Amino acid sequence: MQRFQSLLGALATFALIGCGAPEGAGFAEQRAGLDAPLLNVTLNKPATATSSQSPFQPSYAVDGNITDDASRWCPGIYTPTRQLDIDLQGTFDLVRMELYTGFRDTKPIQHYEIAYDDGTGWKLIPGASQTANASIAVSTTFTQTVTAKKVRLTCLDPLADNCRVKELWVFGSPHGGTANLAPVASAGPDAALTLPANSLGLSGSATDADGTVASLAWTQVDGPTATLSGANTATLSVSGLVAGVSTFRLTATDNQGATGFDDVRVTVTAPAVVTNVALNKPVSAGSSSTTYVPAFAVDGSLTTRWESSYSFLTHNYFDVDLQGPHELQGAELQLSTTATAAAAMTAFELQAWDGGCWKTIPGTVVDGNPLTTTFRTLSFTSPVITTKVRLVCKDAPYCRLREFKLMGTPNAVLPTGPTTCAAGQQTVARGPRYDAAVFLPEAYNDDRTTRWPLIISLHGIGGSTLTVDHTAVLANPEGLAKQFNSASFRAAMQAIVISPNQRAPVTNSGNGWFNVNTLLALLEDTKKNYRVDADRVYFTGLSGGANTSIDLALLHRDKLAAIVPIALTSTPTNSPNVCDLKPLPIWAFHGALDTPSRSTSIKVWLDTKCGAGVSAMRPVTVYPNGGHNGATWDTAYADLSLYTWLLQQRLSDRQ
Repeated sequence: MQRFQSLLGALATFALIGCGAPEGAGFAEQRAGLDAPLLNVTLNKPATATSSQSPFQPSYAVDGNITDDASRWCPGIYTPTRQLDIDLQGTFDLVRMELYTGFRDTKPIQHYEIAYDDGTGWKLIPGASQTANASIAVSTTFTQTVTAKKVRLTCLDPLADNCRVKELWVFGSPHGGTANLAPVASAGPDAALTLPANSLGLSGSATDADGTVASLAWTQVDGPTATLSGANTATLSVSGLVAGVSTFRLTATDNQGATGFDDVRVTVTAPAVVTNVALNKPVSAGSSSTTYVPAFAVDGSLTTRWESSYSFLTHNYFDVDLQGPHELQGAELQLSTTATAAAAMTAFELQAWDGGCWKTIPGTVVDGNPLTTTFRTLSFTSPVITTKVRLVCKDAPYCRLREFKLMGTPNAVLPTGPTTCAAGQQTVARGPRYDAAVFLPEAYNDDRTTRWPLIISLHGIGGSTLTVDHTAVLANPEGLAKQFNSASFRAAMQAIVISPNQRAPVTNSGNGWFNVNTLLALLEDTKKNYRVDADRVYFTGLSGGANTSIDLALLHRDKLAAIVPIALTSTPTNSPNVCDLKPLPIWAFHGALDTPSRSTSIKVWLDTKCGAGVSAMRPVTVYPNGGHNGATWDTAYADLSLYTWLLQQRLSDRQ
């Protein structure tokens, strides 16, 4: 929408409250000791700027709207010159101003200058500029009246900060006091249609500050010709629109013949063509046969397929990277090894990446699919906009997919704002490596860009974190997972915590050792599933889990920022590679009633037998009353100072 007036355009100050001003704004100028009401001479006047951040245009700073945060001018950050100029379309004696800045009730412009141009060049308005403003609403009476044709606001805040101007209202009176003020026309907001829809109504309005509006007239000024009805009323009916951008103008004439007009643009687009947007896109899988690779499921051929490797765990995944945002309406799945083979997946669902985690797409959960039903069409309950889609196969030991089609259109606009992942609580995640208890920090959903530290916590060889059927976290899980029963601990934890369960389904008894290579694969899965800061990845464990954290560090120190072994039972000093631990931050905990020398001997060895200098390992914390039990590991994991230290460790600090 673009607004112009042929002479002067303004509204009386007393009318501003009806235009959305807050209580107290636009108070009567008589209280300032003046003889007559003043006019807001910037309202709906042509505004330009040295730069603008889309969609926050200069005209929004003079449209009279201070209640809508979307109606503001922003120049963007790192713009060296940030000036907003307003053409008053006449000459006025200026007395005071009201400036509304910021976002909601924060981020006011702190340092700004207000200048005027009387036709001889720009000069600062006396008493208008500020260097330490802390308010989002500023009312300033100038120390002297100035006569001006234009007004300029210059934002001088640091370049890393944006400058947000909701409204700049300047009050004064026509110079000489005899000019007729032109009417102000509003054609309404710009509109958009998608064919076959080809008609709409436009609703306009006009006001005249010093008279009456005598007539209104709509005309088409640009774009493919359309049919107009009601051209001399406030409401225009437009039909016969075709693809393109058409501009319509509302002209208002006042009782003295002055005119003002406003333009509105109507964008008409052809409907997007729905195609298979997964075809030949990059794909990956939780596990794959060496013969039947993931790419075969998006190659357009029904004679090839992806097949998972053998696994007793369910919830294998098949990911499609759409390489940009797409709007998806549905999917087609060709299952099994052939169209007639009884080897179709029986239980599966589709998930979409929502910016922080994978969310199930409504309408895609399938349970009890017959082995002979090798073709399934899934219609989404509502369109989904995403960059990645995941097929989760809940079968074991194999998952087979001959072709995976995702029906949609490209160039969608991704959602903004917070995500809706299960944050601030411990939940269960199923996967092809280990099923696990998962915790996301309470603030995880606040934005879509922050990456969080990751702690992977391992229970002992006789412990577990999940129920036998792997559908819930145990009421009293072993290890770090137990601490999330405390609300204060959940609020304090500022890391993603994954507590894998080293137990086959249907049993939590016997001994179960974690496998180093499988844990590394779990780490890579976690990076796909959440926003992980790869510079801050930590492993911890108790008893046998502590041994595995040491084994990981000996073999893959380049992936870890630090480790925390608790109640260690192995003897790492017997390893020929033990000195590789010297630069790695380690904080070990042990019970005095256990065998603390297992941990303390590592510290002594690294400090004295692995070259010059003290190692990065901290002194071991030994609990006097701790044994090889919860008195040691529960006490350690409850100590918040452990996480204060841990989350400060970065892999990049030693590279």
